[in-house]
Amino acid sequence: MTKDEFRRYLDHFNNKRYDRLVPYYADDVELGLPNLSLNSPQQIVAFYKEFHLYVREFVEARYLVIDESGIAVEMYSEFECMRDYPNEKLTFKKGELRRLLNFVHYDLEKDKFKRIRVARYQQYS
Repeated sequence: MTKDEFRRYLDHFNNKRYDRLVPYYADDVELGLPNLSLNSPQQIVAFYKEFHLYVREFVEARYLVIDESGIAVEMYSEFECMRDYPNEKLTFKKGELRRLLNFVHYDLEKDKFKRIRVARYQQYS
């Protein structure tokens, strides 16, 4: 995977083109978010479709390294909550704005995301 391909993936994500995300995932992809694990392309897409009904999300790769086995990215993320999100694992309240810097590691298998791990690095006010 190239940096341009990865940035296209982020563009699809930011513009809510969920169907265009699926080809980036291995059939048995694992996504580990703080307090939440998802284990298929369908689970990932379903989660974000529902989450984005409540929270506007924008992501941007700040520092990006790619080799044949994986991707490491320092990811700026912004969340603007439009209405209370009813999931006790991820608490977002209407009017809340969160700006985060995360470390995200993508393990690649045949140029697809096999495992995605997200760790929070810093929260901006």
